[in-house]
Amino acid sequence: MPLASKHLRRLGPPEIQYYGGAPAELVVLVVSLAANLVTIADILARRLKKGHYIAVRLGHREIRLDGKWKTSEIARVVACIAPPTNQRKALKQLARIKSTRLVESKAELVSLDGTIGDYQRLIQGFNDIPKQETWQKKKAAEYTKKLAELKKERDQLLSFIAFLRGKGN
Repeated sequence: MPLASKHLRRLGPPEIQYYGGAPAELVVLVVSLAANLVTIADILARRLKKGHYIAVRLGHREIRLDGKWKTSEIARVVACIAPPTNQRKALKQLARIKSTRLVESKAELVSLDGTIGDYQRLIQGFNDIPKQETWQKKKAAEYTKKLAELKKERDQLLSFIAFLRGKGN
């Protein structure tokens, strides 16, 4: 779980307390298999006490919770709308999500590697200029900074791919 948490990307406005899109559904599925519904409901109840509202999305349905709710009430509501699942179905869903996200991540990595190569050639072009003007130095520094960001993004993507493959969890 520690590796998965750094790969979540928030979708939607910050006042809505759900995450969506891969890999969030992978993490939520793993947490829901490992945690009990009351624990999840307790987390949601604490968020409500802080003055936020919560949108819970299950499939194509969504419930918005606002105001004062007890943990048991939230658990009852979510249990009523959540489709029942067995372990085999959950594991199939988990494997499908991991497989899809792995393919997407590999494609993103190929694209990112191409962009990194372009930036490296661009920086090398600036470095080959014997007497750089001020604007050239600024551009070279800007491109070097962007290259470092892209490499960091590639490292995070490689870490996520390793996580999906089961290495490091």
